[in-house]
Amino acid sequence: MRNLWFTATMGTDSRSKTDDVQRRLRADILNGRLAPGSKLPFVELRHRYQCSTGVIREALPRLVGEGLVTSEPQLGFRVVAVSVDDLRQLTESRVIIETMVLRRSIEEGDVAWEARIMGAHHVLASLPMLAGDGTVSLDWTAAHADFHAALLEACSNTRLRNIANLLRDCAEVYRCWSHTSDQPHERDIPAEHRRILEAALNRDADAAAAALTGHIELTTEILLRSRRTGAATG
Repeated sequence: MRNLWFTATMGTDSRSKTDDVQRRLRADILNGRLAPGSKLPFVELRHRYQCSTGVIREALPRLVGEGLVTSEPQLGFRVVAVSVDDLRQLTESRVIIETMVLRRSIEEGDVAWEARIMGAHHVLASLPMLAGDGTVSLDWTAAHADFHAALLEACSNTRLRNIANLLRDCAEVYRCWSHTSDQPHERDIPAEHRRILEAALNRDADAAAAALTGHIELTTEILLRSRRTGAATG
C-alpha cells in the first residue's frame, strides 16, 4: 500500500509540475517574453523553469495543441510565427467564430451568466491597462481574457467555445509583434467593452456581435498600422 501511495503521489507531483511549466510557458509566449518564431531548446527551457527535460517534453506538445507552439521533425519546437497574412486570416476567423458563439451565449445565457459577465467586467474596469513601465499590465491582460471568455461561456457548444478561446489566445501573440500594443490613446477600450456588455445584457445579439466585431477589427487595424510605421522608421 505504501508503494502504491508513493507512486500515486509521484505521479500527481509530476502532473502538477508539468501544469505549472505549461502555464508559465504560455504566459511567457502571450506576453512576448518568448518572441514569435523563436526556438524552444530543451536545455534552455529546463534552466529557465528549473525542471526536468521530461516535464518540458510533456508541456510543449500541449502548447502545440493550443496553437501557440509549432513542432517540426529534426527542427524541434518554436513559438508560433506571425505574419500580416496570418493576422488577417486570424482576425476573419475570430469575427466569424466569436460572434457566432456570442450570439448563442446571449440566446442561452441565464441570470447567473449575466452576473458572471457583469462581475468580470467590473474587475476589468477597475484595473489600469498600463503597468508602471508603460507596457500592458499582466493583471489587465488576464482580466481582459476572463471578460471575453465569460461573454461566451453560456454557449452550450463547448467545441465552438474552445475554438473561439483558442483563436483569441493565438491573437494575443500579436501584441508583442508590433512596437506598441493596442495604443490606448487611439481608442476608448473601456467604452468598447461597455458596448459589448450592455448589448449582451439587453439580449441584443446584433448589437453585441457588431460591437465585438469592431473591437476585434480595430485591434488588428492598429497592430498593422503600428507594424507599418515601425517598418518605415526602423
